[in-house]
Amino acid sequence: MGIIILPLFLFWLVCFLFSFRMGYVLLKEEKLFAYKILPTIAAILLAFLYMKHSINQFESSESLWAFEIIFYFLFNLDAAALYLAALLSYFILRKRIKNPSIKSLIFIIALSISLGTLLGAFGSEAFMEKNNIEQTY
Repeated sequence: MGIIILPLFLFWLVCFLFSFRMGYVLLKEEKLFAYKILPTIAAILLAFLYMKHSINQFESSESLWAFEIIFYFLFNLDAAALYLAALLSYFILRKRIKNPSIKSLIFIIALSISLGTLLGAFGSEAFMEKNNIEQTY
């Protein structure tokens, strides 16, 4: 399993780190403090909401495969497509965008998807223990 899971963890970790860089590049020119700190707080809150909403789908289960929640987060095609859309808009529109709200939105989407994916994958085992879900192998 490590041959499959480790590269995906590394991929999402690189996405997470690049999202921080993306936010720095997009928002470094903004003078208002609100355009720098509020998008970061919003992205972190949305990451927790994404993780919590996605992981609660497994709450009623009595037993799950040991890597089912991890695979759900790491192979989520909707999240990957949304991150890819934010990434492409960053590369294509970076120089053209003048509105700080659009810059913030690109950063929020990228950071919340990548952080929420990592939080969900790392928190899956604790979630299964908390809800008394049996792990099957």
